[in-house]
Amino acid sequence: METLYIYLLKASGLIALFYLAYYFLLRKETFFTVNRFFLLAGLGTAVVLPLFYITKIVWVTPTPLTFPISELPMQEVAPEETFEINWYLSAIAIYIVGSALFFIKFGMDYWSLNRVLYKTKAQQQADFKLIDVPEKIAPFSYFNTIVFNSSLYSPSELQSILEHEKVHSEQHHTIDVLIIRFFSIVFWFNPFIWLYQRAILQNLEFIADNEATKRLGDKKAYQMALLKITTHENCVALTNHFYQSLIKKRIVMLNKNQSKKWNSWKYALILPALIAFVFIFQIKVLAQEKTVTHTTSSKTTTEDIILVIDKNTSDAKLKQEAQLLKDQHGINLKISKVKRNANQEITGIKVQFDDNQGKKGTSQFSGDKPIEPITFSKSTDKNGKTSIGLYTGKNKPNAKINKRIVLNSSDDEESNFAFSFSDDEEDLTPPDAPSVPDALDAPDAPSIFANEKVPPSIHTPYNSTSPNTPYTVVKKTISIKNSKNGEKPIVYINGKKVDVTMEELTSKLDSKSIERMDVYKGDISIEKYGDDGKNGVIAITTKDGRTEVNVNKIIKRAQADVERSLNDRENMQAEMERARKEIELSKIEMQKAKAEIEKAKQEILKAKKEIEKAKADTQKNQKK
Repeated sequence: METLYIYLLKASGLIALFYLAYYFLLRKETFFTVNRFFLLAGLGTAVVLPLFYITKIVWVTPTPLTFPISELPMQEVAPEETFEINWYLSAIAIYIVGSALFFIKFGMDYWSLNRVLYKTKAQQQADFKLIDVPEKIAPFSYFNTIVFNSSLYSPSELQSILEHEKVHSEQHHTIDVLIIRFFSIVFWFNPFIWLYQRAILQNLEFIADNEATKRLGDKKAYQMALLKITTHENCVALTNHFYQSLIKKRIVMLNKNQSKKWNSWKYALILPALIAFVFIFQIKVLAQEKTVTHTTSSKTTTEDIILVIDKNTSDAKLKQEAQLLKDQHGINLKISKVKRNANQEITGIKVQFDDNQGKKGTSQFSGDKPIEPITFSKSTDKNGKTSIGLYTGKNKPNAKINKRIVLNSSDDEESNFAFSFSDDEEDLTPPDAPSVPDALDAPDAPSIFANEKVPPSIHTPYNSTSPNTPYTVVKKTISIKNSKNGEKPIVYINGKKVDVTMEELTSKLDSKSIERMDVYKGDISIEKYGDDGKNGVIAITTKDGRTEVNVNKIIKRAQADVERSLNDRENMQAEMERARKEIELSKIEMQKAKAEIEKAKQEILKAKKEIEKAKADTQKNQKK
């Protein structure tokens, strides 16, 4: 939606630019034909130029994390319910209504024109169709059809009119009229489009007047005809009128001396303005983060690798980054299934990495909208612990995205448990897959997962200036991994300790009822919950605020599952008994059928014997 607004604004600005250039530099010149194509070129430029961009890549150094996430102030703010007007939707609704009204007006004008064209039979004269109508209307032309009322003019005046309209037809001025009417429908909100329309129609009349006087030779008689036609003001829309309201300007231009050819330099003045427009509005700046290596001491070196792929990354850039990652760091980055839309934005991509040390990961998009940025990150802290992974932006519909979230690296001995959020269990990365950056691996740092939110470092490198930036994901599945020492974390629901197993919590707890989930470990967990927190604490806050309801839900769902299983077993036994009875009945029916078949065989044998006997009797009688 925002893209449409920007496009319309840019196109409107270019229309205004060309009109102002025409008004101040060209409207008094007699280069009528050149002015015609200048004005048409302005409309074409307004349509095409905003669609093209110049891409400029700027390399930036990522901002390092200077303090642990545990020191960040964390406060939950209740959302305020306020009514806000969506100005974007309101503007687009007004635009659509306005365009619809002007399109209806266009349709009515076209219907009115056809009434005039097909009401009276046309006479063919060379390449033109002449229609002499009885109505008192101003003469006009529509493509190769010329309409006039001969009873209103003398033969010489009629000849001037026909020569004027023939110029319109021969030079296809009707196309110009239809083009500017279309632009008036699309850009009706731009006041310059109406001035632009007036300029085009007026310049077409200048062209026809100039050519007609050359053919007629009598310029004075032609001007008298112009003055006489001013009394007939009933004009038909969508046509080239012999009468226009600015008769005085037409007569002035007829008597004006021809402009000197060296004045044509004025047309070139539009080029600097267009170049300035491109440099101001049509350059996209893409920020690419450099690989940063920094030393914390003479003995310890930490290396952070950050690679960002966004919707505008070119194919050449993808290959370059993958090759650089392999040559400098020995990491294989495979990029495949790249799909782009008409704007050359990436809408589908599959990114896989393998660090040749057992760490692998995959992130894949497949949709109609441009992708969110995909970040490959590898960091090693001063203790030698490595975090590596692919992190994506906001989840999009119809997109298959890796949303594995691990609190600590798999080699962290102090890890208590890990959470995984996914739309589909099959999409979860294996437990030993990439973990989040070190910002979440601080031993004493509480990791807060509010409902529908994940920490910012899951998606992009941590920025200390905006620590509370929310990112939304859809959570349908919650899976929990116990600590390595086999002890389970304690579960608190709405501030009350609940004795529930991890299996019950993960399989029975309704994730839609969770308002927020806080995960504590290490010293913070012990300080807040005492001995209960030695193996970690999962603090769950529900939307209804009732602990009993959640526990009862678990019990009721378990009971319902048991009852459902018992009912299914009873139904299965009943079906088996019914099937057994049907089999017994089938056996009886088969026995009866066999008996009937044997009886039929006996009957057939008996009939054969009777036939043989009849044949023998017949032969005896014949011998006698």
